[in-house]
Amino acid sequence: MTSKKSPPSAEPVVANRSLWQSYKALPARTRLYISMAVCSVGAVGIYVSDYLEKKYPVAPPRTAPTHVASPPSRNAAGTA
Repeated sequence: MTSKKSPPSAEPVVANRSLWQSYKALPARTRLYISMAVCSVGAVGIYVSDYLEKKYPVAPPRTAPTHVASPPSRNAAGTA
């Protein structure tokens, strides 16, 4: 029994494809649906983050009180 081998194609074997090559191998309509889904998820993420920023505004950070030590006072004689 002889096995028939198909002629080598321009596309690499599925196991050796890069992610971009696998994406380009998809039908145009499928690539369009994937792109639309990615853009939709991004748009929803922007709207949700804007909504949450309005609902929970960022409070200014509290600063610890600063205690500045005053320099030691000197009397007229120059002794402390």
